[in-house]
Amino acid sequence: MTEFVQRLDKATGEYIKIEVRSGRVIGDPQKRKFDGVDEIEPIEPQARRAAYSDPLGDFR
Repeated sequence: MTEFVQRLDKATGEYIKIEVRSGRVIGDPQKRKFDGVDEIEPIEPQARRAAYSDPLGDFR
């Protein structure tokens, strides 16, 4: 098992380096891939949800 992995943040276009044991981000994000680090699935930007009324709001 590797000590670090990298992940692409699609919202910013930058790679982040993550320590596998703790899950903490190590160092600063960068535009290029980190050398000698395995890549995991990219971070997908969250889709904005439309606001809607709460039909059960009166019962809470």
